[in-house]
Amino acid sequence: MSLAALFELHERETLYSGANQAIWHSHYDALHRAKKAAREEDFVATLVTTGIPSLAERWAPLLRSKGISLKLAGVFCHGHPQVSFGTPAKKVELADLLIVHQHTKAGRVSARAILLQAKMSTDSTHRLSRSDAQLDLFSHWPPFEFVTGGLAPGVRDINEHGKGSRYALVHAGEAYPENISWADQCPWAASDAKQLLTADRSLARLLGDMLLNKDGRPFNLGTSKDDWSRTINELLQTTGQRTFKRANIRQNHTSRITEAGAGTVGFMLTYLDEKQIASPTLTSKGSLLDRYFGTVPIFQEGNDGSDLPPRDETDQPRGGLSTLIIETTEGIG
Repeated sequence: MSLAALFELHERETLYSGANQAIWHSHYDALHRAKKAAREEDFVATLVTTGIPSLAERWAPLLRSKGISLKLAGVFCHGHPQVSFGTPAKKVELADLLIVHQHTKAGRVSARAILLQAKMSTDSTHRLSRSDAQLDLFSHWPPFEFVTGGLAPGVRDINEHGKGSRYALVHAGEAYPENISWADQCPWAASDAKQLLTADRSLARLLGDMLLNKDGRPFNLGTSKDDWSRTINELLQTTGQRTFKRANIRQNHTSRITEAGAGTVGFMLTYLDEKQIASPTLTSKGSLLDRYFGTVPIFQEGNDGSDLPPRDETDQPRGGLSTLIIETTEGIG
């Protein structure tokens, strides 16, 4: 039985609306924390930090009622890995955000991922130049190689055709949900890679479908010969090293979002379901978070993380990509 089959239609809609609420809270937070006009990276930063407690609050109880335990983590890294492709060579960032979902059932693990490139929009569209290098990358995914970001050198051909990559439109400005006409009245939307980007589908739907194993591109965890899986695993590994190389480095997630021009920074916040905290089997090597990120600041119900001491950003490796990680484990009593 697929994960989606465990939920009635109204329950699936509850998952989508919960994601929508988390996105709205993060969007509001970016607008009100930014010292100047909020930019794409501000919204990405709050999506993967402010959004975590809200998403956990809405998703965890419903998943728990189905015997599914939830682990969420948001990582923000300012300083995207750059890739080079084509002749003459074009150099662009790989993406703004990586979303990963891992599901475990009876010891069997599956994982899916999607890369998102964010663009601001006021009218649910965004027109790119025909010569836009990022559009060229996301439209055709030619062989490329990393030129910054601490990832292994060498040409990669990820054979990507849109299942594992999308553009994301972010509503540029403050509005109440009833005052915007985007899909599901959500301030983030997903679009296929095309010159005229359009808000075809809300990011809330994309997140919900990632959870339900209905969206994203499968990849193999750990060592893999295919370039797609190898790239996702290396991005996770590099991001984990970048954000928390030592267990005693912590970041108060309520204290800041990205600071433009401040260089490469990173921080992380994690939510664990209460059943995961009580069960040692859920912190095994099968966990994606345990594999790549080790000990991280923990958000639990009733704790917003505000008591975490500020972290030291020195002695950190290069690289990393902002990441939203969703882990589910089925069969929890």
